Amino acid sequence: MLQNKYTFTQSSAELEIVGLPDYSKSDSEKKISIISKWKLSIIDQPDIEGGLDHLKLILQSFYKYSSLIILGKEEKLESKLIDINLDEDGLHNLLLKSTKPQVEPLKLKLGNAEFTDVLNCFDQLKQSENISFNFQTISPVYKKQGFNLRNKNKIKNILYPPLLAFLSISLITSSLLYLYESNQKRNEDITFKSKL
Repeated sequence: MLQNKYTFTQSSAELEIVGLPDYSKSDSEKKISIISKWKLSIIDQPDIEGGLDHLKLILQSFYKYSSLIILGKEEKLESKLIDINLDEDGLHNLLLKSTKPQVEPLKLKLGNAEFTDVLNCFDQLKQSENISFNFQTISPVYKKQGFNLRNKNKIKNILYPPLLAFLSISLITSSLLYLYESNQKRNEDITFKSKL
C-alpha cells in the first residue's frame, strides 16, 4: 500500500506529512488519517522529524508560545519535548529534546520571519482537507485571569495613580479654597474700614 505525502511550504519553511488513509472511516485513497511520519525543514537549520506525538507537542508549543507573545504575557514556554523563549536579540530559541536516551537536544535560533513561516505551514496543515488531524487536542486553553492580590506590583500600578490624582486634586482644591476665603476676608476688612 502506497503512502500519501503532502507538503506545506512558506518561504523559509516546509512541512512534509506522510501517512495512510483510514479505510474504516471511509477515507478516500488520497486522504491521510494515519500520520506515519513528518518532517519540518527550515532554511539553514537541521531538519526536525518524529512521530505523531512529537508533531502534536510541537504544534501545541508553537501555537501556545505565539499566543503568549500576542497577548503580551511571559515569552517563555517549557514542555516535555520542546522549550521556546525569546532572547535579548529578538530571536526565538528552540530546544528540542529527544525521547531517545543519550541523544543531545537540538538547539535552533529562529528570527521572526522564520518563526512566522513555520506557523504558516502549521496553519496550512490545519486548513488542509486532505489530512484528518484533531486540532482541538492541541489548541491552547486560556484561563480567565482574575485579580491577583499576591502581585504587589499590580496592586501598586492599579491603586497608586488614582490615589495620587485624588490627593493632588484635594491639595489643589483646599489651597484654592484657603486663598478664596482669605481673599474674601480681606475684602470684608477693606469694606468695613472704608465705612468707618
